[in-house]
This record gives sequence, C-alpha cells and structure tokens, in this order.
Amino acid sequence: MSDLESLMKDVSRAVQTDARRRNLLPEIQARLERLDVQSQQQQRAHGTWRLSLVGAALCAAGIAIFVLRPSAISFAVDGAGRTGAVGERLAASDSAPLAMRFSDGSQVTLPPKAEAHVDALDAHGATVAIEEGTVEVSVVHRARTRWEIRAGRYHIRVTGTRFSAGWDRSTDSLTVTMHEGSVEVTGPGMKAPARVVTGQRLRAKDVSGDEEPSVVVEDSTVAARVPEPVEAEPAAPVVAEPAPEVEVAAEKAPVREIERRGVAHTRRAPVVPTSKLALADAEWRSLEARGRFKEALASAIRDGFDDGCLRLPADDVVKLGETARLAGDFRRAEYAYQAANRRFTSATPPAAVYALGKIAFDQHRDYAAAAKWFGLYAQRFPHGQLIGEASGLLLVSRIKAGDNVGARDAAESYLRSFKDGPYAKLARDTVSH
Repeated sequence: MSDLESLMKDVSRAVQTDARRRNLLPEIQARLERLDVQSQQQQRAHGTWRLSLVGAALCAAGIAIFVLRPSAISFAVDGAGRTGAVGERLAASDSAPLAMRFSDGSQVTLPPKAEAHVDALDAHGATVAIEEGTVEVSVVHRARTRWEIRAGRYHIRVTGTRFSAGWDRSTDSLTVTMHEGSVEVTGPGMKAPARVVTGQRLRAKDVSGDEEPSVVVEDSTVAARVPEPVEAEPAAPVVAEPAPEVEVAAEKAPVREIERRGVAHTRRAPVVPTSKLALADAEWRSLEARGRFKEALASAIRDGFDDGCLRLPADDVVKLGETARLAGDFRRAEYAYQAANRRFTSATPPAAVYALGKIAFDQHRDYAAAAKWFGLYAQRFPHGQLIGEASGLLLVSRIKAGDNVGARDAAESYLRSFKDGPYAKLARDTVSH
C-alpha cells in the first residue's frame, strides 16, 4: 500500500468516526462513491490515475477539515426557542427571570430586573457581560472549556462550575458566590488572580482616585436540602382576624415553622401589618433594588423576615424569596417561596413555584423534587411566561430521577406544545426509546 493510499485511509477513518456522531456519514459516503466512479473512468492512463488519487485525497482531506472543524456554540433565550445573538441586550422583566440556555449544556439565568449580553461565542465557550444585577451561572465542564463572565473591569474565568455573579453598576461592586467548583477573578485591586472555591464569596469594589480597590474573600452560607412541594388546600371562608405575632430564631430551620402553621395561614386572607418590611421605603427594598442582596437580606432578617413571609402580600413574599436566593441563603428562599405557595391558594405566584423547582434542580440536584415543582407549574400555569422552560426542565428532571414513564409523558406533552423548542430533540429521543 502506498503512502498516499495509507493517508487516505487514515483520513477516511477520522472523518467517519466524527461523521457518525454528526449524522453526516451518508452524505460523505455518496461523495466518495462519486469520486471512485470518476477515478475508474480514468484508469487507462497511469498518470491520470495517480492524479485522480491525489485529487481524491485532497477532497477527502477537505471534507475532514470541514467535518472535524469545531463550530461555535449557540444559545436560546428563555423557553420560547428563540436563538440569541452576540451583542443583543437581554433584560429580565420585573417579575420573572430570563434564561440563556447554551448548546454545550451551560446556562446563565438573569433574575428579575437583571441585564446582560453575550460578548462572544466560540467552540469552547462564551463571554457574557453583566450590565446590572446578579446572574446565576452553570457551566458544563468539557475538554478545553473556556468561559468568561465580565462585570465592569472584572473578569471571571470559568472551566466548569456553578456560581452567582452580581454587579452593582452604581457602586462598581462585584459579588461572586460559589455554589460548586471554583473560578478565578481578575481586576482592579488584584495583583494576581483571586481563586474562589465552593462555599466562598468574593467581594470587590472598583474605585477611582487615590482610594485603593477593595477585594475580600469570605465564607458563604451553605444551602440546605429543598423540601418537597405541597399541594395547596381548597380555599375556605375568609376569617378576618389578624395573624398572631411569631418569633422565629434566625438560625432555626424556618421550613418547619411553615409546615407546622401552613394550614391555618392557607385559610386566612393576607393581612398586611404595619411593619418596617411592609413600608415602601423600607431599607431592604432599597438595597435589593441596587443588587446588594446580602445586605438586603440582613436588613429583612432584622425587621422580621420569617414573620413577614407569613403576613405580607404575595409580591413582597416572592421578593423576599428572591433576595434570600440571590444572597445565597437558599433555606430562607425556600421558606419564602413555600409560604407564598401555601398562603395564596387562588393566586399562587408562578415565580415561587418555578423558583422552588430551580433551587431543587440547580442547587440541590434533587431531581425528584424538581420534577414535582415543574409539574406543578405546568399544571397551574399552562399559559405562564415560563411554561416552555418549566416543561423542558420537567422532562430533564424526570430523566435524571429515573422516572422513565413520567419522562415519556413529559416528552410527548412538550412536543405537542413546543415541537421546535430547545428540548425538542431530547423529547423526540425520549419518545423513540
């Protein structure tokens, strides 16, 4: 066998291996068969035969380069299946998060009021710039993963991890809270990259003038296990009585309190007390609006976070939950969302149900609980703003939980409503097995 023929066989093996994965093999085989027919027609002349071999080898090499060349990843916006674009400004609404789901399996979620855009995409990752607020980042580790999150003059280098990154544009302050893995942060005030690992939080502030930029790495709150969803009871006649005063220690597990008293509060109309938490100019509201979530949570705890979840209107309870979640205190976030789910039987806030599913899925990897929450969202809010994402995550959760029958049902339901959605291929694969 000549060196040229050996080279062609090596190229062919490389092409076919990757082509099978990309479902391109039939097309390539057809091209090579056409080349073979052309070569046989020219076999009379020895020189022409050798020239044909060279041409075929060059063609095969070209096909190999085309097939094996890695393509840039892409991303879909939210659950509607719309493809996002580099440089497009993305802003979450005042009441619901916005998700960017990337083709490599990674996801960047913008909570209400947050703003960001994708700066660049390539085969190994993406660069996402935070304009305002806190984003939740989950990057899937692959060979040569190269992701970066930018906030002002700060750069967060990621290879595969889960964390939140908050940027307060008014004070040029960055907060990075690690849920899993590690990242490296560079920027003002850092002579060397600052490594932040699981359970740690970095705070950095970029300043002008002669003042030195500040950088602090500290321990963060460790999340507790998410409770399972509880179906709301049928509404009973409203009892117009004030809610009793409740004292819950800051370090006690608040979920037990909501479980113990949930039925009583389910049967009451929400009573808005005169308290610091309820005031329009309350300190926690101002801090939350500026993205200073840990300080906002500390202020809310001082003014009665737990009791407020049992008394305040639905929007305020959900906002308390969002504040706690973005501050990294998932135990209190779950308490607030659970309170909203239990208390407001006729008008359960969709954001509370969806957020409990996301916490179960992203933070705790409790896929059975996540499936119950996403299933509850799909049941209660079939036309909700997040129904596409909730339906897709319901399918993924049931697959990860090993619920094959439930996964097939979720896949069929997803295809009926979102046949071209970001989870459509997974749904079709699930139905076909």
